Amino acid sequence: MAAAAQLMLFDAPAQSVPPIQPVAPLPAFIESSPGYSPRAAPLRRRAQAWLALHFANLSLAAAYRTAPPERRALLDTSAWAVIEDDRLKHVVACDERAWSHGVRPGHRMNAAIAFCGSLTLVSRNARTERDLLEHIATECLNYTSAVSVQPPNEVLLEVRGSLRLFGGPAALIERVQTDLAIINAALQVALAPTARSAQWLARASTAPCVCLPRQLTDTLSSLPISSLQWPLAVELQLARFGVTSLGDLMRLSRKDLARRIGAGPVRELQQAMGRTEWLHHGWSTPPSYHHRVLLDFEIETTTLLEKMLERPLARLKRTLIGATRSIDELTVTLKHRDGTTPLTLRLQQPTADTAHLASLLHEHLDRLALRAPVREVLLDAPRLLVASARNRPLAMDPATRREVTDASEMKARLLEQLQSRFGAHAVRALTVHCHHVPERAQCLATPSREFAPVSTPPRLPRRPLWMLREPKSITREHQAGGFQIESSPETIEAESWEGLSVRRAYYRARKRDGTQCWIYRDLEKRDQWFLHGLFG
Repeated sequence: MAAAAQLMLFDAPAQSVPPIQPVAPLPAFIESSPGYSPRAAPLRRRAQAWLALHFANLSLAAAYRTAPPERRALLDTSAWAVIEDDRLKHVVACDERAWSHGVRPGHRMNAAIAFCGSLTLVSRNARTERDLLEHIATECLNYTSAVSVQPPNEVLLEVRGSLRLFGGPAALIERVQTDLAIINAALQVALAPTARSAQWLARASTAPCVCLPRQLTDTLSSLPISSLQWPLAVELQLARFGVTSLGDLMRLSRKDLARRIGAGPVRELQQAMGRTEWLHHGWSTPPSYHHRVLLDFEIETTTLLEKMLERPLARLKRTLIGATRSIDELTVTLKHRDGTTPLTLRLQQPTADTAHLASLLHEHLDRLALRAPVREVLLDAPRLLVASARNRPLAMDPATRREVTDASEMKARLLEQLQSRFGAHAVRALTVHCHHVPERAQCLATPSREFAPVSTPPRLPRRPLWMLREPKSITREHQAGGFQIESSPETIEAESWEGLSVRRAYYRARKRDGTQCWIYRDLEKRDQWFLHGLFG
């Protein structure tokens, strides 16, 4: 992104900078020597004020915002938690109802269910959390232009120049809390002279904290080591030394401390005290593209409109190539006398190939009936992304004499072509979920940039690709010998807190016409047989 080129320097407070000493003039022969460039006199660094925003429940907020309405209704009335998608399914965050039952972040899934049997579990989505954090950073640009995103759940703002504008530290903190309250992510705020100290203070206190430069050492001394979020091995080693607070840590020798726990934590301690600079990327919204085309005459056919769009697309291509950018969404708005008609292209992969965009627009225009003549055309790309450089093969397609495209790009373009021709919701993909009950283990989803096929475990028995919506009763056909069983039974027993209970024995069977089926016998009703799926 464009933010990659923007850097922010976390400096020490002005009180720690020594006064400027007068410098004696240099001899004339040094100033006239070739290659000499006089250095500017050192300037007094400007004191800074950093506002740290720590979102303790960002995982909960992101999971709730992306849940469908019926799922939100369930979460509003039950205890629920977000679990990490790892082997042990650790709890990342939980709501107040789950907390009252004894569930805590860090618990394993089995332990959390033992504390609260009606607990609803939601898988963590790191992409959704990152998008929400970037959305918050974009909103924070209303307070200052110096914003930095600190994954996974923090944002830093340099607000020294904004304090007078918003009426002081207390008024600014109250404004930030009011504006971000709608996110409901348990915001914790701290204001301090250095970015690292503000970050640590925001983690340690749920109430807003304002630390003046002269209070920095005393305020940081009372912080527990756990608020620093250092690796667990470092915390355990410090606990063996008897170090439980930051004040205990400050009394140790830096050289000995670096030898025992590493240079990284010691460097962070120096950054918090303002003795070492902290250099990293700032955040800014990505640039966008807007182009307006005023027509000399009204266009009444889509064929003529498609011909007219060639020049705006060529202009867009020159802009993207010149700025080394690509787009993942393009909206073409057709303005009539009494309204507008929007055409939106959402791409699977960012691209700068306007020929591909023209082919997608052709599919849209081919099934479009103009409601009225077109008088004006608007082209809008909300995001100009940094184009990713990649090596291209030297091979050429002998039939078309064009460059051979890799398989992933061909798949993405095929999906875009199908969605443009039949509609975005007409193309569905099959995805799987971690569930023991077969009818709950797969569903249809709309392919998108976030969609990724889920690979099944290697030891899972063979499953049919075509699952029936409802199992079909085949008791009579089975008793008449219509199915020949070809496998040993696979027993599936599941008890779910959703109220679903199954006890089934599945078999691979073949019908008389050769069709291979997936059938099961209900163990609760031993004489009932059902057809559940068909193999390809």
